[in-house]
Formats: sequence, C-alpha cells, structure tokens
Amino acid sequence: MAAADGVEPTIDEIKNYFDARYLSACESTWRILGYPTQYRSTPVEYLTFHLEGEQPVVFKEGDTVKSVLARAHLSKTMFLAWFDCCEMYPEARELTYAELPTKFVYDSKEKVWNPRKKGFAIGRLAPVSPSSGALYFLRVLLNKIKGPRSYDDIKTVNGIVLPSYEDACYALGLLDDDKEYIEGLKECAFWASSGYVRQLFVNMLLSGCLSTPRLVWDATKGLLSEDILFNERKKRRNPG
Repeated sequence: MAAADGVEPTIDEIKNYFDARYLSACESTWRILGYPTQYRSTPVEYLTFHLEGEQPVVFKEGDTVKSVLARAHLSKTMFLAWFDCCEMYPEARELTYAELPTKFVYDSKEKVWNPRKKGFAIGRLAPVSPSSGALYFLRVLLNKIKGPRSYDDIKTVNGIVLPSYEDACYALGLLDDDKEYIEGLKECAFWASSGYVRQLFVNMLLSGCLSTPRLVWDATKGLLSEDILFNERKKRRNPG
C-alpha cells in the first residue's frame, strides 16, 4: 500500500510481530524450562513402484492416445531409474530399494538416481494391500532383493527366473508360516490404531487367507490388544 505522496512506507515486520504477539502460559512455561521450540527430523523419501508395463500415466482431457504414448517420460519412473542406478553404480547393487535413499538422491526432473554428496534420508515403500496380488508380492521382495537391474532379477532365485513374484517369495521363505500377514499387521500398527489392526486381523480370518491363524495371533496379540488397558480404565472411569 503506497502513501499519499506515492512513497512506499517502511514496514518493520519483526517489530509488528513482537508488538502484536501473545505469549500464552503454555509457551512461557515451555520456554522457561528450556524445551526446544523447533527441530528437524530425518527426511523420508516416499518410494513408488509398479508392475512391468504398468507405469502411472497422467494426461489431460482431449489428449489422444498416440500423443500420450509418444511422451518420452513414460519410459522413466523412480522405480525404473533404480534399475539403471544398479547398472551404473556398484554401490547401489549392495542396497535394497528402501535403503537406496541413504546413499543416492532422486532427481525428479531428470528421473535419475545420483550418488548422495551430503545429507541423509531414509526410504519408505508405498503401502500396498495384500489383496493387490502381484503388486503386493513385488513389495515383499523389494524389502529383501538388492541391486536388481530388471524385473526378472527381482524374481530370480538361485539363478532361476521364477514365473511370478509370489513364487519367488515362497522360494525365499518369505511366505512360510503366514509371515507376510504377520509383517503386514506389524507394519500397520506403526500408523494405525489398535482397533484398526484388529479389524484387519478379523478381515484376514473371514477371508480364509491365513494358513495358521493361531500363529498369527500369538505373534501379534500384543499389538492387537495395545489399547485394552486404556479402554477398560475409560469404561470404569478409573484414570489409573
């Protein structure tokens, strides 16, 4: 906003902030006790992946199929760039997909993984439901397989390319004794409430996908009942 004479007024934003600032009792106590008022956590790289030939495609209404398929970037994704990275850098062949961000940085513009020169980050694979079939079993393998240079490398066990990701999981012992369901419940417990985890367990029972339900229960019953003490205290109006 200009003054009447056309000269821009000088605005001291810092002074205005302190003049109008309200310091509550909570903030005062926090500062008196010397607790940190800000922090920086470890950066997390969200890692996407897809089945062979099933890259996500974004297009505008009215675009023709020919024009969409002609776009060069369709052949490049974060996941496919991992294969190229393993081909180019020996160090990448010693890492799983989730471990890759600890040593490499993804350039989203060029769609390539470059060696990390500074900083640190951890990777987290995109969540996938067990009902997703092949995509889910691909995710299971991505937590174990290091340095693949193609989709076939991911499902290769003892030098043999297996027909499916599920077969590769079984060959590696990753699906024995309902391990994938136990790991799924444990992973779910990191971000979901106990009630949600229980509902997921019930859905597994109803779908008949568990070969040994008691084994899954014994391995996860602590997570399934994590909120029972809180709920009982609340029901009995006993803060404990």
